[in-house]
Amino acid sequence: MVKVPYPGTCKTRLCPPLEPREAARLYTCFLQDLARELAQWRGDADLIVAWTDQDRRQPGDPESPSEEPPPALRELFSDPAFKFLRQRGASLTERMEAVFVELFAQGYRTVVMRNSDSPHLPMSALDQAFAALEERPGRVVLGPDLDGGYYLVGSDGPMAGVFPTVMSTDSVLEQTMAGAERAGRAVSLLPQFLDVDTPDDLALFWLEFGARADVRHWATWKELDGHPVLDRLADLTG
Repeated sequence: MVKVPYPGTCKTRLCPPLEPREAARLYTCFLQDLARELAQWRGDADLIVAWTDQDRRQPGDPESPSEEPPPALRELFSDPAFKFLRQRGASLTERMEAVFVELFAQGYRTVVMRNSDSPHLPMSALDQAFAALEERPGRVVLGPDLDGGYYLVGSDGPMAGVFPTVMSTDSVLEQTMAGAERAGRAVSLLPQFLDVDTPDDLALFWLEFGARADVRHWATWKELDGHPVLDRLADLTG
C-alpha cells in the first residue's frame, strides 16, 4: 500500500520537523528501499503495488480515468516482478477493503497487505503472515506497530466490516481485532514492529537503523545520515 510521493500529501505527520518536500523525499527513499528488498524476496507470491494519489485531489474532483501510476512511481517499482493496482475509495478504510475485494476477485486465495512506512521490516514477517494463513484458514493476521495500529494485515477472505471507520487513532489494532471477532474470524498476531509516522518514530527509527553497518547503501540511510532533521529531532525530544 503506497501513496504517490507528492510533497504535502505523504508523511505529513513528520512536518515539522521536516518540510513537506523533505518528507516526500524521505518517503521516496522508503519506497526505493522497499522496492529493492521486495524484489529480492524469495516468497511464493505476486508483488502488487496498490497505489493512490487520492490526497492530491480536491473534494469533488472526478477520479482520473488513468489506471496507470505516475511515471515516478513506476520508475521506483521498475522491476518486472511488480504489478500495479489503483486503490479505490474515499477513505483509507474503503481503499483497504477494496484492495482485498479486487485481489480475491482476481483469484488470489490469500492476501497480505503491508505498509510502506517500515522500509526495514524483515521479509520474514511476510513469510510468517502467509504461513499463518495457510496453517489456520479463516483467520486474520495482524502485525502490530508500536502506536496502537499495525504494519501488516493478511486474510484469506473479504474484510468488509473488519476495519474501523477511522484508521488514524491509537486504538486501530483493538478495533480491528473486535471487527474480526464480530465477523467470526480469529486473529493471529505477529511481533510488534516500528512504522515511521511521527517525529518520535523517526527518532527511534534512526537510533536503531542509523547504527547498522549493513544498510549504508540504502537510500533511506544516505538521506538521513547527517540530515539537519536529526538535530531538530534532538531539540524536540530532548
